[in-house]
Amino acid sequence: MNPRSLILIAVAGVGVLLVVLLTRSFLSGLEQQSQQVQTTAQQLPAARILVASKPLSVGTILTKDHVSWRPWPEDGVADDYFSQPKSKIEDLVGKVVRTPVSGGEPVTKTAVVSQGEKGFMAAVLSPGMRAVTVKLSPTSSVGGFVFPGDRVDVILTQSFEMKGTKIPYVTSETVFQNVRVLGVDQRSPADTDEVKVAKTATLEVTPKMAEKVAMLERLGSLSLSLRSLAGGNDGLPSDPDSPPVGTTLTFTGSPEVSQFRPDATKDEKRDTVIVRRGSDAKEVDGAGESKEPGK
Repeated sequence: MNPRSLILIAVAGVGVLLVVLLTRSFLSGLEQQSQQVQTTAQQLPAARILVASKPLSVGTILTKDHVSWRPWPEDGVADDYFSQPKSKIEDLVGKVVRTPVSGGEPVTKTAVVSQGEKGFMAAVLSPGMRAVTVKLSPTSSVGGFVFPGDRVDVILTQSFEMKGTKIPYVTSETVFQNVRVLGVDQRSPADTDEVKVAKTATLEVTPKMAEKVAMLERLGSLSLSLRSLAGGNDGLPSDPDSPPVGTTLTFTGSPEVSQFRPDATKDEKRDTVIVRRGSDAKEVDGAGESKEPGK
């Protein structure tokens, strides 16, 4: 082997050795840098704040499933955030979203509103809907088992006199169906633990239904009928966001309850008797109404 070949082999060997040394040095530097970054990250204090678990639209009534805790840089925590240890998830339950919040975005104090605060009921209302309040009694409020967030039917009961009888005709009709309860007395969706007999209920209705409510209470008494969360066989959706129905679909008249009540749908000729008192005579029907003889 000539000297020139030996020199080339020696140079190649030195080059390979240099490449190996440089590669090891580079990888060692990367490992040290990674360890330094991890150490620095561990040394940085991390806070925990409440963020939206999913997108929250305006009017959403918050539950525990809507928010979750997430680590957050201590120096990035704003005063408007809900952070530990000052805040708890329970503090947000029942609050209503006032401005949209994206999924994973921090829930701020200005983005939600609580019961008693200005704009609470307006935030609870669905777009285009109205809030109306109706009077209740222990029997008309399902014994106190109607809570904010429930769905109910509204029943009107009224009585009126019929021609030809002194016995009042009583009827009940379901005037509204699938109506969302916004509040009971002064209770909001956050206060649903204790059973209380309500005196009033605030309902979410359409503008036309709100006009009807103003007249319904003058016609008779209103009662609430609690709907199942699982939905029924009336064809109405059980989705909490489904709209109410403002047309009368069913009714019950007093003859269906008692056979001694007059039937308004029938115009039957009643049996009459002639009552004579001295020279006076008058014809009286079975209901006690006087009639002219022969008519």
